[in-house]
Amino acid sequence: MCKIFLFVAFAAFALSAGARTVVVDGSDRSPLIAASVFDAGGTIVSLTDTCGAFSARLPVTVRCMGYEAATLDHEADTLALEPASYGLPEMTVSLADRDVLRLICYVREYTGYLGGNDTTTMFGEYMVDYMFPVKKLKGFKGRGRPRVLSQRRVVRILDSHAGSDSIIVNPDDTYSWAMLLSSLQAESDGEYDSFPDSVLTVGEHVVSGRYGPRVVFRTTAESISCSADGLADHKDHRWTPWFTKLLGMTMEFAELRISQAFARDVSGSMRPENLLMSTLSIEAVGRGKLLRKALDSKSPVDIKVYTEIYPVDREYLTVAEAKECEKDKAATWPMTESSAAPSLDAATARLVEQAREIQQNKQ
Repeated sequence: MCKIFLFVAFAAFALSAGARTVVVDGSDRSPLIAASVFDAGGTIVSLTDTCGAFSARLPVTVRCMGYEAATLDHEADTLALEPASYGLPEMTVSLADRDVLRLICYVREYTGYLGGNDTTTMFGEYMVDYMFPVKKLKGFKGRGRPRVLSQRRVVRILDSHAGSDSIIVNPDDTYSWAMLLSSLQAESDGEYDSFPDSVLTVGEHVVSGRYGPRVVFRTTAESISCSADGLADHKDHRWTPWFTKLLGMTMEFAELRISQAFARDVSGSMRPENLLMSTLSIEAVGRGKLLRKALDSKSPVDIKVYTEIYPVDREYLTVAEAKECEKDKAATWPMTESSAAPSLDAATARLVEQAREIQQNKQ
């Protein structure tokens, strides 16, 4: 009797967790690592593993850099994502002495917190800019950190114990992972890295780490993408950085991956003007006073973050113009959604629409 009970309990757990599905490239059927999986409520619930697999209760929406998002509403062994078409926006012609590239980007942020009885989902959209020297410049090093030019955010908090469901529009006290972790590399001498010759041929190329693939390159005739696993050299694919303890918390990372795609040029370089898009995936468990205070949770907090960066405009400036632009504390840019950004999943689209209705009612 006990064995029957255990079998039934295990089967019920397996059904509730969802069947195992492998996410693959729709063209070559290769597995897609660290694709983000969203549930019907728009919360990140999983990331695909090193085999491209995930398990979650259906329906779910799966997103991965360089691919069209896809929804899975029935059990399936595989889910194929179709490659998305890339396109560089119009670029201002570089004139003499215009040696600073100002890159304006559209950024999306999906964040989910699960702690105690609360599930918090945050979706944010930002316009940001960066400053990149195209050569070594006297008195100007550039800026790889994002500067926010405009933003709109919406937070949904579900309290399963109290049975409440609340939405907050543009909260002032909500932490943005995107703004902390969306830095791009700015070289003060204007010399940017190039892709290794070994990855310039069309196909997939893997650089191994101690405990798994460290970097996976995908090369086509038009673009080269690279997906770097920040935990490939950490045993058990876990990392608890010591410096988080100085902030009054501990963070154990189970996923830390940055992916970028560049348009190909004859030099095979990773110059910022060739950037097509960049994504960041994070999965971690947080503990400590700071998180308890920020999220009002006495329990450990499961954190999942997925950000996307899309260039929407590029302009070349003189050093003097760049310095003046940097001094502009009120610099703004209208919210401009990138044509390369896939459509929002149904749950996030509903959340955004609810936020708009709340704002309209306040006017």
